[in-house]
Amino acid sequence: MIFKKSFFKVFFGVVLISMIVGKTFIVFAQFDFDTPYEVSAEVVVLKNNFVKARKKAVKIALRSSLEQNLREILGDDGFQQNWREMQRMLKVSNKYVKSYRFLEAYDDSEGLMSGVKLEVNLFQGAISKTLSRRGVATGLEGIEQVLILINESSLSSNGESNIWEKVPISEMLLTRIFIEAGIPVVSRNSLRHEISKKMLVSAIEGNILDAVNIGSKVGVDLVIVGKATSSSVVGREGANAQKVRVGINVKVVSSPQSMVVAAKSDFATASEGEIFASELEAFHRVGKKITMFLIPTIQEHWTPGSTNKEVQGSVPSVPTINSSPLPFGDL
Repeated sequence: MIFKKSFFKVFFGVVLISMIVGKTFIVFAQFDFDTPYEVSAEVVVLKNNFVKARKKAVKIALRSSLEQNLREILGDDGFQQNWREMQRMLKVSNKYVKSYRFLEAYDDSEGLMSGVKLEVNLFQGAISKTLSRRGVATGLEGIEQVLILINESSLSSNGESNIWEKVPISEMLLTRIFIEAGIPVVSRNSLRHEISKKMLVSAIEGNILDAVNIGSKVGVDLVIVGKATSSSVVGREGANAQKVRVGINVKVVSSPQSMVVAAKSDFATASEGEIFASELEAFHRVGKKITMFLIPTIQEHWTPGSTNKEVQGSVPSVPTINSSPLPFGDL
């Protein structure tokens, strides 16, 4: 009976997440920067040194991936017009490589040739930032995007999870609502290898400079950072009702302006037959409240000619939750 009850709760929770935030994963994919490049290179082996030849082939392949990326951004004409700047970037191509893996590698002892075929992922944010800093027009400067980073402590979360491995309910809900309102959102996955955990935590805790640095590295205009918590509440509902309170506290930071342009703190409660269902409903309610304020604020911020002033005063914090998070299987 215990097994059946636990299985039902887990299954019920998965179904509810699918119903409420099912579109989010598709949304993330639409704005992910992690499109890999498949590149090959082959070099002549000198003095029978195949190790040195292999390293040279890898270097040429990585340079080739960056050149492909730059030509896609600028077009062939733009690449030629900015030839000098392009060569400067290509000389340090490894600086813009996030990761790569070998698809093929071979040595021809008779023909004295060494070749590789790689799959390469690049730091798109760093590339865009370098182009912008060097005055190269990319046609992407006007793209307005948002990055959402929320540190969530919920009843259904595992407190031991790595901050990169978490999939916060609040973050997914806000992302979905923003996308439906026409506001592009970049997933946190696209910056995992670009910033440190220390910088991420610092930004979430309210360090504006780190939030600005994150936005600049990823290439987004606005970074939304904050916290979300949930706790069970003893209420007067029926014996079968499980009441949950959820609070969300966020700041909207402008990367180009290096300032907070908006802040919002709110909470909501919900009572359902299952505690997990109550939590999701409470997240849904407070998410709507938060975005009803943030969406028009962001749209106004992006309106040509609009002026934005830094938010004055401290942002109310979400109340501390004393109850420890419950394992997913114990809900």
